[in-house]
Amino acid sequence: MAGLWNDVVSCGQMALSLLSVRFLIGLALANIKNWHFFWTYNSTYFTDLDMSRGNISLVLFRQPFNPFPGPKHFIMILGGVQCVWRKEIAPYEKYELWTRVLSWDEKWIYLVSHFVKADVFVPGEYAMQPGPKEKKNKHGGIETKDPQKAVFASSIARYVFKNGRRTVPPEQALSRCGLLPADEAKSAEVERLRLKWLPVAQLKSGWDSVHGLFEPGELALGRYTDLWWR
Repeated sequence: MAGLWNDVVSCGQMALSLLSVRFLIGLALANIKNWHFFWTYNSTYFTDLDMSRGNISLVLFRQPFNPFPGPKHFIMILGGVQCVWRKEIAPYEKYELWTRVLSWDEKWIYLVSHFVKADVFVPGEYAMQPGPKEKKNKHGGIETKDPQKAVFASSIARYVFKNGRRTVPPEQALSRCGLLPADEAKSAEVERLRLKWLPVAQLKSGWDSVHGLFEPGELALGRYTDLWWR
C-alpha cells in the first residue's frame, strides 16, 4: 500500500557534542521516511520502523557489521520494540519517520523513533549530499514552535550487538565504529547525555517523556526516495 517515500538521516540538536568527524554525524540521529498511504494499519507502523532502524543501523555500523564470524565482526539483534500512538494518520496523509540513537547501557543500545507530520521540519544541510537542498515548509512554521504537536506516534527499540554467542558492549561497538569522541570534554558530554536519557529509553519516565524527545535538527546525511531520486 506504500507509495513513494523520501529518506533522510538527520542529526538532532545534541549532535554537536556527539559529532563523528568521519561520518559528519553523531549519536543523536534521525532517519526520516515520507510515505503516501491509502491507509495506515497498526502493522505498517512496525514495518516502517524496521526499515528506518535498519537504514540508520547500516549507516552507523556498516564497517564491522558482518554475519560471518570474525574477531571484530558483529551483528545487531532486535531485543524488543514498543510503540504508542498519539494521533491518527489520515488516509493519503504524508508523514515522516525520524529515528536516532538515544542511549545505551551495558547490554542494550536504544533507538527512539517518531512518526511526524511531513514537510514541517526541514534539515538545513545534508552532509552526504553537498549543496543547497531547500524545501519549503508547507505548514507555515506553526508547528516548529512546539515540535511535539507534529508527532503522530513514538517508539522505543532496543538492540544487542553479538559476535557469535558473545555480547559486544554497546560502548565498545560505538568506539569501534568511530562514533565516540576522543576528546575528554566531549566524551564527558556524551556520557552525561547517555545517563540523562537512559531512564527514558528504559521507559521508566513514561511515554510523554518519549514523545518529548523529538528534536528536529539542522544537519542531515541525505535525502533519498525509493527510486533514489531526490
